Amino acid sequence: MNKRHLISALSIIAAAIFMQCKSSNKITYNLPSTMTKEQKSELLEKCRKGQELFKVNCSECHGIFTKGKDKVPNFTNEQIDNYSARFLRHDPKNHAVTKDMSPEQMNSVLMFLRFRNVKKLPTTVDKKAA
Repeated sequence: MNKRHLISALSIIAAAIFMQCKSSNKITYNLPSTMTKEQKSELLEKCRKGQELFKVNCSECHGIFTKGKDKVPNFTNEQIDNYSARFLRHDPKNHAVTKDMSPEQMNSVLMFLRFRNVKKLPTTVDKKAA
């Protein structure tokens, strides 16, 4: 195999590995089963916008322990509700970045955080296994 073929083969392998890694980071959402197809589509669009807004506005701090801006902390529903309430009250303790966001933008971020699937960590230890 000559050098040109080797470089081409390595490039193809690298691209395949990159695409596999990229697809494994795809975010999925836990949508209520009672929603219609149209409602789910609308919510998914809002979540996708929220993901992009999170990357731009929130990940600088909330992704602080990661390389890049694709990691999102596992916010609890209570934390999401608190962010929402502080935003609506124009609470001065709220993050400065939210002051530049419209209610629609903030709602999209909160929907993204609320409905995205997250890996749950075990909360209790099985006493029989311990």
